[in-house]
Amino acid sequence: MGKCDTAPLADDVWSVMDSQITLDLEKLPGLSLKGGAGYMAGKGLAKPVLVVRGQDNNLYAYENACPHGGRKIDPVQGEARLRCCSVNHSTFDYNGKVLSGPAQHKHELRRLLTSQADGKLLISL
Repeated sequence: MGKCDTAPLADDVWSVMDSQITLDLEKLPGLSLKGGAGYMAGKGLAKPVLVVRGQDNNLYAYENACPHGGRKIDPVQGEARLRCCSVNHSTFDYNGKVLSGPAQHKHELRRLLTSQADGKLLISL
């Protein structure tokens, strides 16, 4: 199987309440860099959530599960796309659309709505 490079975020930098994740960006300097990423799991989340600082400098959030086989997702360093951590490496654009790989015959990657306020990233579940 493939190997995922994205590490989990520490529990003390994010919380879940009323179908919304609040992420403290001030405690996550790695997410200020293009290609920076981390994922959250637990705390009542139905599925892990991946957060990525895109090559366009925007923050994106996704259900961290490839629609082809459920494997985790990683950003592709230096490129404006994501890849599945499987042997076949399906790839996706930042909108979640399939670019290549076996996920072509499945649904898109589920992108979550985000907003920022007061040094926090808010992710709607």
